[in-house]
Amino acid sequence: MSSTPYSRIHVLLHWTFAAIILWATLSGFGNALFDLPAGIAEGIGFINVSLTFILIPLFVLRIVCALNHQRPASRQPLADLLAKAGHLALYVVTGVVLVTGVLMMERPIDLFGLLQISQPLHEPVLTGFFNSIHRYACIALALLVAGHMAAVVLHHWRGENLLRRMSL
Repeated sequence: MSSTPYSRIHVLLHWTFAAIILWATLSGFGNALFDLPAGIAEGIGFINVSLTFILIPLFVLRIVCALNHQRPASRQPLADLLAKAGHLALYVVTGVVLVTGVLMMERPIDLFGLLQISQPLHEPVLTGFFNSIHRYACIALALLVAGHMAAVVLHHWRGENLLRRMSL
């Protein structure tokens, strides 16, 4: 395994996405699975919409960084293939979650109370359709994130310090 560090922007984007996705996943599932008081549920929804909307423009930058990251040749082609497939799945599903999150909105998108963007769709059948896709994509993303974290632990146990490469 290479010890080549990632660029500063790559690391910042990674941890920004990690923090927001973990927050949105845990709080979103908590909101969906538990009977929370209306004020708390609405607050979680407001924060999640605002935070995840920020990820949309950053997602493009994240993809550019990923495509530009030069990986050294490896002696483990199967492991490399699995890593690439896992990362590709994370990117694709994250993109689906972000896009469907916008398309499912049945009200204007309120960004921290600073800016409101009109929801793109007004037809309840369409917003309901994208809401369903969004929920399944969130489940898939949660499973992929868990797998990603498990892979980091596995690499750490093997003495490959990936976290050092992903730190500033």
